Amino acid sequence: MSANNHGGYRRKILRITHCRSEDASKIEHVMRDDILHTVALDWLSPSEFHAAALETGSLLDTNRVDYEEYFAADEMKAATAANT
Repeated sequence: MSANNHGGYRRKILRITHCRSEDASKIEHVMRDDILHTVALDWLSPSEFHAAALETGSLLDTNRVDYEEYFAADEMKAATAANT
C-alpha cells in the first residue's frame, strides 16, 4: 500500500470499522498520531492495520468530545491560515 494512498486507507478503515465516512479520516489521523506514532501506514501487515483501525475507532468513540474539539480547532487553524 502506498504512503500516498490516503483514500485507500480511508476505504479500508470504513470496511473494517463500519464507521461514518466523516470518521474515517479522523481514525486515520489518530492512528498515525496517537496509536502508531508514524507518518506512514504502508509498513503494517493487513492484520496489524485491521487491529490498529479497530483500536483507534474505539479510542475515538470513547473520547469523542475531546477529539471533536481537537479536530474543530485544527479546522479553524487551517481556515485562518488560508485567509492570511
